[in-house]
Amino acid sequence: MKHPEAQFVVEVTSKDEITCRAPKQAEQCIRMTDLASVYVETNDSGPWGADVWWFLKDHTGQTRVAFPQLATGEDAVLERLRQLPGFEVRGMNSGENACFMCWPTPAP
Repeated sequence: MKHPEAQFVVEVTSKDEITCRAPKQAEQCIRMTDLASVYVETNDSGPWGADVWWFLKDHTGQTRVAFPQLATGEDAVLERLRQLPGFEVRGMNSGENACFMCWPTPAP
């Protein structure tokens, strides 16, 4: 049995965009050239709910793409995000309601 999160389908397109198709929602999309920040948000709804989410924001701070961990295609999207200078996966072990900046890397 697949996780419910697998109903979210994310991909990197040939136009270097990240898209997300989710059940009963409009398709979300962001061009890599418009990407300004990447966050991981965790919550305390696990293991029954989607407790880890990716948020991709543009230069205005608006979330353009949001998808849960275990979304179909997540590995390919993360492979593309790892090409960003300084990108770092953060917060994946948190069981609390928290937000972690993955890119750009926060200043020390």
